[in-house]
Amino acid sequence: MNAKLPNRPRGDRSGRFAGKLVLVLLDNRDGPAIRNGRSLWAVQRALEYRTGEGDELIVVPPGFVTDLASVPRFVWSFYPPDGPWAKAAIIHDFLYFTHGTGVWHDEVGITRGRPYSRKEADDILKEAMADRQVGRWERFVIWASVRLGGAGGWGK
Repeated sequence: MNAKLPNRPRGDRSGRFAGKLVLVLLDNRDGPAIRNGRSLWAVQRALEYRTGEGDELIVVPPGFVTDLASVPRFVWSFYPPDGPWAKAAIIHDFLYFTHGTGVWHDEVGITRGRPYSRKEADDILKEAMADRQVGRWERFVIWASVRLGGAGGWGK
């Protein structure tokens, strides 16, 4: 899969995401698949996101595994992992997991000619949350949290 820009006119206000988010909860023999206390989900249909002016496309391929928003359990009542920021969090997880390259299982999921930096990935998270109508305060708290605590997850 090489990411290709969708055929959309410039100025299209239908949002930066294309398609519905379809996930499946992962299981193993003993119960749900869990990493660091969070349930794991697999993307079932490609999730597409156009950045900035729409000149770059990020495509999270089917099969990619995510824990949605990596929010500490003690704040789940305010910021649940599956909140309105879930699509943005999956794009962010994909960029973090691939160290900004978009390369996953020998396929390239970005149209940009060079990798995204960690800061760019964090800024895309913030931009994507705005696209999903997440409030300014929530966007700031989530973005600031990943800027402060996300370095350990970059490229893992």
